[in-house]
Amino acid sequence: MRILREGGVTLLGVLGLLATELPAQVTPAPVAVAHRDSVAHPATTRWQFEQCMGGLTYGAPLKWALAYGMGMVRESDNLDLCFLGAAKVGFGGASFSVGVANSLGPFGSGSALTVGLLRTFDAPMGARAKRTYAGASLHVWPLLALGGEIGYYIPLGSDRVGTPPAKGVVTWSAGFGF
Repeated sequence: MRILREGGVTLLGVLGLLATELPAQVTPAPVAVAHRDSVAHPATTRWQFEQCMGGLTYGAPLKWALAYGMGMVRESDNLDLCFLGAAKVGFGGASFSVGVANSLGPFGSGSALTVGLLRTFDAPMGARAKRTYAGASLHVWPLLALGGEIGYYIPLGSDRVGTPPAKGVVTWSAGFGF
């Protein structure tokens, strides 16, 4: 290898001086490259079948109850929706309902509106025992799935002879989840 000399200075000497003046590590700058995958696409939403909600609640007429809801869920940047079927089983009765739920914010808050059937067991709270009701409920959980529901259900079928007619029932519950 031949070393170039000009005016008594070698090329290697100049490169050595420059190397001491430059930082030891150079941070590369990002390079803009047009690529088909880097093009921004609008957010796409899709429906999928999964759990919408579940929980443990206390209220009337079911007393302590476990709830579980599944349905078609659509998550997007603007609005999360779930068309669901939900079952709730407690010490005072059981219910099955269908409805729509949505999330209201990033902290586990949401709301739902459901319609369904309610069957009471031997000792419901605030309702007639062993009776079937139909009605609707509004569910709200303002923070971290803590919240409640309120609804109104009317009795189905006829009453036995000699008993006063059954009245509608206001349902309510509070707890964790649905």
